[in-house]
Amino acid sequence: MQATTKPWWQMTRTPTPGFVLGGLWLLLGVLRWVWLEPGGGWIAPTAATVFTLGGLAYLASSTAVALRRRAPAAEPHD
Repeated sequence: MQATTKPWWQMTRTPTPGFVLGGLWLLLGVLRWVWLEPGGGWIAPTAATVFTLGGLAYLASSTAVALRRRAPAAEPHD
């Protein structure tokens, strides 16, 4: 097995697909929260929570990848 250089939290290789997927999952989560029926059981709020958290995870991961790419490379210490 080879060691991977990708951090454990990185969900996509480049930021763009992560922002797209994060936006879509977040949109689905928000729509589920908006159309939530009172007294409708536990499945709908659970799905809305999972979609919202998934979208936020994709957005956080993509933001971190974009910031890491923008940051200057650290110089080696002697």
